[in-house]
Amino acid sequence: MATVKQATIKNTRQLREANKDTSTVTTLGEILVLTAGKAVAAASGATRDTILGVCNQTIAAADALTRVSYIVPASEDTFIFSTTNNSDAAHNGQAMIIGANSTTINNTGTTSAVGVVVQVEPYGAAADKLIIGKFITL
Repeated sequence: MATVKQATIKNTRQLREANKDTSTVTTLGEILVLTAGKAVAAASGATRDTILGVCNQTIAAADALTRVSYIVPASEDTFIFSTTNNSDAAHNGQAMIIGANSTTINNTGTTSAVGVVVQVEPYGAAADKLIIGKFITL
């Protein structure tokens, strides 16, 4: 699974736009962070404070757009995330960091003090490496 998909939505989904460099490529469903005032793809160092949300549009460098739309995560929204390792119900409630890329969560089996997503439950077969989770919102 290459993108983060919203599983449940609160009463009203909130969309916002953020500035980005014209050369920054975005992909629908990736997690975005704010770095130096611009939206970029999230990496493993992303924090709760820097996460903007889930990208709501794919933009190629050739499009030369300076704004990107994203879904603002709310405390009751759940998303289907790809994970680094097989999913496991024993991980329910654990806080996890971003994995190797902006569409993967690193589920190590231990909770992280700097986690940005909390697992609600596995999604599908363990080998599918999918979970339902929530962003840890401030």
